Amino acid sequence: MENNSKLINTIIRFFTIGFLLAWCFILIRPFIIIILWAVIIAIALFPVFEWLKNRLGGRAKLSAISLALVGIAIVLGPISIIATVLFHNAQTIVEGIDTGTLVIPPPSPDIADIPIIGKPLSELWQLASLNLEALISQFKTQIVEFSKTLLLQATNISLILLKFIISIVVAVILTLNAKSLNQGVTLFVLRLAPTRGEEFIQLATTTIRSVTRGVIGVAVIQTLLVAFGLILAKIPAAGILTLVSLFFSIIQIGPGLIALGAIIFAWSTMNPIMALLFTVWMIGATLIDNILKPILMGQGLPVPIVIILLGVIGGTIAHGILGLFVGPVILILGYELVGAWIREDSNTT
Repeated sequence: MENNSKLINTIIRFFTIGFLLAWCFILIRPFIIIILWAVIIAIALFPVFEWLKNRLGGRAKLSAISLALVGIAIVLGPISIIATVLFHNAQTIVEGIDTGTLVIPPPSPDIADIPIIGKPLSELWQLASLNLEALISQFKTQIVEFSKTLLLQATNISLILLKFIISIVVAVILTLNAKSLNQGVTLFVLRLAPTRGEEFIQLATTTIRSVTRGVIGVAVIQTLLVAFGLILAKIPAAGILTLVSLFFSIIQIGPGLIALGAIIFAWSTMNPIMALLFTVWMIGATLIDNILKPILMGQGLPVPIVIILLGVIGGTIAHGILGLFVGPVILILGYELVGAWIREDSNTT
């Protein structure tokens, strides 16, 4: 009877604790993405925070707030420029259509020679230059659907940016309380893995910082290559396009859209040889991240590059941009755990 009573008490305790933990998860679930982003930002920028704090005479709060303001400016700056330019251009186009003053020049004969898309693109461009209203009427349904999709995507992007800005603010709070938080996390991990807990924490921290360096480093290299091509080819608004390219590269969209627009413009205004050289350069600048990311991300990590690459690709596919950072951490920790288990099993036998 006494054993049964203990068993029932144990079951009730486990059920109560499980119920409480499940309820806590439901409450924090809407904020998980924000918290994960905040942790990643805090870990990635902590060395910068320490450097800035030393330069500011040990003023931790001022250093953290300065980093937060710079981060928010980096996020909102390009978005504001892009939104202003798009709004101005859209307003100009609408006014031109209403007043009949919008004039679209006819396409260059070289456009039709572009493989696959050249001929239909040239025909649509020709129709737009002769009768823009007819073109709009012909594709009215598609334009309406595209506008709805564009509005929905703009709303989603706005929510993502809002979450990211909140994450920056939360990261500042985490950074200011880094010492106590690190002690708590260390004690928790040591309960899970007493012999290698601290090693796993260090490995996760190093992975996040290596991935961050890889993302920022590749984004800068890609942007420099794209900027060189845009300036050399004398593409209009090269400065704004470079800024947009940098922003797209950092958020992992890549400079592909900028490169595609510039290539189309090049084939419509430049001679075929120069346009071909420009196309090759821009395609190379767009795809170079596939080579550089594994190399830069693998620096300082005691695991094969293929594990990091699989973590980056798999994480991005499964969880989007957040998975770019979380994927390598989880896969590397799993790789190390399996390796430790195999080595321990080999030693015992």
